[in-house]
Amino acid sequence: MKLAINQATLMNTPMEIFLNAISKAGFKGVELRREETFTYLKNHSIDELKIYLKENNLECITFNAIELFSLCPEKEFKHILDYTKRLMKIGNQIECDTIIAVPSFLEDPHMNNDKIISKTVERLKVLSRMADKFNFKICFEPLGFPNCSVRKISMALKIINDKLLPDIGLVIDTFHYFVGEHSINELDEIEPAKLWLIHINDAIEMPFKELKDSNRILPCQGFFNLEMFVNKLKTLGYDKWISLELFNQKLWEEDPYKVANDSMNSLKKLL
Repeated sequence: MKLAINQATLMNTPMEIFLNAISKAGFKGVELRREETFTYLKNHSIDELKIYLKENNLECITFNAIELFSLCPEKEFKHILDYTKRLMKIGNQIECDTIIAVPSFLEDPHMNNDKIISKTVERLKVLSRMADKFNFKICFEPLGFPNCSVRKISMALKIINDKLLPDIGLVIDTFHYFVGEHSINELDEIEPAKLWLIHINDAIEMPFKELKDSNRILPCQGFFNLEMFVNKLKTLGYDKWISLELFNQKLWEEDPYKVANDSMNSLKKLL
């Protein structure tokens, strides 16, 4: 498996320092966040970003993310299409060709699954047509929170296996995998070619329904059975990117070089 890190892990770190820190720690891939990228480009050019990625021997593997797109009002979806188009144009210049899409939370807890699936497929078709124009790929990520419209891998598979969405893959985030209370055997239901990316993380021990993104911690420091999860990936022959994604605000205040090194060491210990 190839090792990457998501920019959310060091959210407040300036772009240049972030990229240099993760490069020195040994990461080869990076997932750039949407707003952090737009903020950087207010005072820098896309060419500068491309050069800095190259100087640090880093591949931008995804942009994060097309957020809460599936059930939002049309006006909001238009805004999502606008920033998605901008990200894809940037990606064409820095050799990034993948973007992650995250489903909406439920405003109506009684909305039935058929309607959720239909609406999500409809929106993904629109995004897929845009992706085709920019030679981009879309990776769909279910969120395990109880109020997310798509929290189960099985439902995500029904969506991306639609015959009209042949070029959309799946992201599994270990946080959402465990919060969503999946069984290990559910991974067997995924067609290997459809599993494009793993987000890896651990969490402090507390009831699943109470866990928040800020409770994420480095692998092997929490209570998730990551060894079981990784062993299953190996059994399935998964050999693509595995990317560390934390939203732990305490880490944002620490020395980014130390956090990057600790992150790499935690992944090496696990893998």
